[in-house]
Amino acid sequence: MFEADRWLALIVEPDTAARAATKRLLQRLCPHWQLELCADAVSATQYLLQQPVAPQLMLTDRLDASLRGEELLEFCASHSPATIRVLMSAENDDAVMLAAVQSAQMLLGKPFTEHDLLAVFQRAEQIIEGPFSEHARYQLGTLQALPIQQRQYQQILALLDDNDSSQRELARALEREAPLAGRLIQMANSAYLGFRRQTLDLQEVVSRLGREMIKAIMQAFLLNQQYQGKIRPELHQKLQDYAVALASVAFQLARSQCRDDATLAEKAYVAGLMQALGPLALLATQPMATQQLTQEDMFQDGVADHCILTGYLMTLWGFSADICAAAMYRLNLQGSARVDRLQAILHLASYVLSLQQQDPTGVKITPDLAALERFALTDSFLTSSNDS
Repeated sequence: MFEADRWLALIVEPDTAARAATKRLLQRLCPHWQLELCADAVSATQYLLQQPVAPQLMLTDRLDASLRGEELLEFCASHSPATIRVLMSAENDDAVMLAAVQSAQMLLGKPFTEHDLLAVFQRAEQIIEGPFSEHARYQLGTLQALPIQQRQYQQILALLDDNDSSQRELARALEREAPLAGRLIQMANSAYLGFRRQTLDLQEVVSRLGREMIKAIMQAFLLNQQYQGKIRPELHQKLQDYAVALASVAFQLARSQCRDDATLAEKAYVAGLMQALGPLALLATQPMATQQLTQEDMFQDGVADHCILTGYLMTLWGFSADICAAAMYRLNLQGSARVDRLQAILHLASYVLSLQQQDPTGVKITPDLAALERFALTDSFLTSSNDS
């Protein structure tokens, strides 16, 4: 059972009917959450100042010109950084994206569906109950200009998350995003991933790659676009190359050693590819001339800051908990409460690339032999070490 005082959400919606409808919907979907609803930013600010316990989650409309929702979110970030911040908007333009990037951690398009709203609350619960310490959540909440899922791709993301959607529907949605579709076709024709016959059919591309892998490739594609020109070009390229290499090694290890689990190789690829997420976001907070990636663990002991940020952002973006944990603990399995096979595989892949000196940080990784032996990965470890 959930403790009633642990789950508090502040919702700022100026429209009376929409406010009432949202409350009714959430009382049905998430009855364990306490809801505080405000009509404007002034009353919401007063509530934050007077409330002895900060809300775990805050959703606000963009509101009016006198005090916009993004300004309210900025105040919330300084007042209670651990509060997860969501900007709701019916618009889809550059101004919304700029506002969301500066102050929000998630963007919820309006009108939203029952599934959209429930996903926000489920992701918040995963953050609150997950492996992130209270200190880490506080520190992560102070970071600004973090990447968010771009709204123009909301239809594709919704289709990817809906297991009842067809491959044809997804292929049609991808057709409207030519650069992204081109990247997916390139990956679906990769011999390294085991695809020997060439295809240009997006429906077949969807079938070959699977939904989780498409989601990761799409996020990585958008992430690299967002940080183009904000990271030193050579460092940006190193991070992109490393993420692809890590995903490929993890995929091959999972496919060759764990034939009993058909989805494991796909998850390993996803966790590897998304590892550039945290590093790029941290580097973007530094002056370009002095950008440097380190293994500091200021957010949470035993976990590099860029790894915990990767896990945090992946959780906000809706990746499954096991994939998020694999990305978060890939350099040090000692911090994980329960090491599973996926974590061990990504850790092994990271060590292999460390031996090959492909890690942009240049820091050597100490392999967790106990975890590798537990999942019968020692032979793969020795083979990969010899090959390197």
